[in-house]
Amino acid sequence: MAAYALNFYEMWLRWFPAWRSLNPDLGLYDRIMEGESYYTHGPLVPLVSLIIAILLIRHTRIGVRPNRVLGSVVLAGSLLFHLTSCLARVNFASGFSLIGVLAGLVLLLWGTTALRRLWFPIAFLFFMVPLPEVSIAQANFRLKMLAADWGVRIANVIGVVAERSGNQVFLQDDKQLVIANICNGLRTLISLIGFGAIYTYVCKLRGLWRVALFAMTVPVAVVSNSIRIVGLIVVADVWDTQTATGAFHGISGLMIYVMALGMMFGLERLALGARELIGRPATILPLLHGVERGPDDEDQWPRLVRAGTGTAGWATAGLIVAVAGAPLWLGMSWASANNSGMLDELKKTLPAELEIGGRRYHGYDLEMPEEVLVVLEWPEYLNRRHTAPGAAPLDFCVIFSRDNRKATHPPDLCLEGGRQDIIAKANVAVTGVEGRGSVPCRELVVQSGAQQEYFIYTYRCGDEYTPSFWEQQLTIFANGLLNRNASGALIRVSTPVTRDVGDARERAMRLFSVAVPYLDRALP
Repeated sequence: MAAYALNFYEMWLRWFPAWRSLNPDLGLYDRIMEGESYYTHGPLVPLVSLIIAILLIRHTRIGVRPNRVLGSVVLAGSLLFHLTSCLARVNFASGFSLIGVLAGLVLLLWGTTALRRLWFPIAFLFFMVPLPEVSIAQANFRLKMLAADWGVRIANVIGVVAERSGNQVFLQDDKQLVIANICNGLRTLISLIGFGAIYTYVCKLRGLWRVALFAMTVPVAVVSNSIRIVGLIVVADVWDTQTATGAFHGISGLMIYVMALGMMFGLERLALGARELIGRPATILPLLHGVERGPDDEDQWPRLVRAGTGTAGWATAGLIVAVAGAPLWLGMSWASANNSGMLDELKKTLPAELEIGGRRYHGYDLEMPEEVLVVLEWPEYLNRRHTAPGAAPLDFCVIFSRDNRKATHPPDLCLEGGRQDIIAKANVAVTGVEGRGSVPCRELVVQSGAQQEYFIYTYRCGDEYTPSFWEQQLTIFANGLLNRNASGALIRVSTPVTRDVGDARERAMRLFSVAVPYLDRALP
């Protein structure tokens, strides 16, 4: 496990977000319980996998016939994938490579039969590895909008008068319900897929029927959460929003798992009944039918231990120890000697006084909080606020690094981490940019209480601009491997929505179009 120490540390921070806190007064209990995580089940996954593996070894027959060639190929390929992921600093991919490493070890030390017995506890480890935060943020928004839409539609069918605007549900008597991230069902979806894997592993179905039942865990999770949202809307309509978002919210969050379990059980019974109707009834066999241990397998544990501690076992352990330090070295971020002062030219040349929409704005620089800079690994930045009498302020922010992709990540993550709701997002283009014509961007509309704020951002990767986080990350990584310009920057403009979103959009785009030519001249 030494080769994956850095990965487990990163996973731990995703399992328990409050562990990052710099507050020295935060105790162990608070560091574990506080913070919002979609992978609170993560620490249980390796424990469940270990228990299942022990039970399989204890109750099934496992012959020791090492497959050295295939095992070596799988192990070497998985370790290479792990090291490449560490070099690219893609922690989730590196975490998934652990599954291949364990499969390679089983093949190398015990053989193909052992892997056929133990494939499930090894594959189940997939559910402990958090997906990228960017993917989580994207799924968050889509599920939030889907949950609000379905909830309102079903509520209308049963007679509740409700309308939706973004993730906000408007009811009679000026009642308003906000479908926040915690209600969007993503946490339920992630944990239920893991539960569904265990359920389908032990269910009575076999073959493609079992695969189909597992695939149904996704719609089951979505439908269960939609029923919960309808319940919240009905409670808010009959009583009030405080009741809906209070005790009922917590109780319904637990009942959603009961509903999902009932649906999975019902789908299994439905599949068994369907097979009987088509004249192909399922043959119900015990889970371990045909592979149970017999009297001749009493020495199975000693045989497995001897195979693991033989020459091949020690050689494999030596190989893994040899590469244990490589992930830390490859994953380190070095501050480029040419990185310091890269934005000084921009700070000097970007005028403090700008003419935007017929108004004269004055700009002054702001400092970013230290905890933000720690997360971004201390990049260079320009954070400037532009103000004009009688006009909403405009914030212009550039975060730059020559060789560190971690410095630039989507504003969506920071905004949602600050408990702000993203109620709209779309790709847009800023036109009229000197020397470029147009620049592709991403826009966000954020709700915080009664106030809305408009954001527009883009990434600079090398010499190009893109609104896609993944395109930027891949371009910077590829440019680094090819010894090209591997610098990257996040450029963001934000402004409060005072009249309407269109007015805020026009104001932000004007500043954006003025600032980009200065960026092109200042950045490499």
